[in-house]
Amino acid sequence: MSLAASFPARTGLDPRVVAGTWYVTRTSLPLWRRLDNPSVTYAPLPGGQVVDTVRAAAGGRPRLIVGLDRPLGDGRFEWRGLSFPTRFTPSRWEVLAHDPQAQTWAVTVFARTPFTPAGLDVYTRAPRLLPDLETSLLRLLETLPQAQPFVPRLFAPRHD
Repeated sequence: MSLAASFPARTGLDPRVVAGTWYVTRTSLPLWRRLDNPSVTYAPLPGGQVVDTVRAAAGGRPRLIVGLDRPLGDGRFEWRGLSFPTRFTPSRWEVLAHDPQAQTWAVTVFARTPFTPAGLDVYTRAPRLLPDLETSLLRLLETLPQAQPFVPRLFAPRHD
């Protein structure tokens, strides 16, 4: 399966494209090494903002981080947490690619913050990435210049 031509240009990305729950199935972000079952749920609001709910578990205890994403255009967003200390540290991220209706997979990249390095997440609608899709997505990532720094550090977070 070739994915290179199967995602739309990012210009004018409708925030509703990211709506729903996504599982982090490949990532370069070290925080996902310490947490199990990472997922992100996006809920678009009127006016284009998106409520962003991150769920994971640490030592069997659930973790929840809620933030608000403001669209910046061209598939880019600025996230701010709704609780201390995340409300004081914005995080910029963008959707690099997704399948045509964002029903199966998406690729996002994140800028560095004082708390996290820059990184890349591969999201899927199911908690496990099927081998054929993984192969195709890795090939796609090799063609995306913004993904290049992160590809060698990709790993699979734990999902039950």
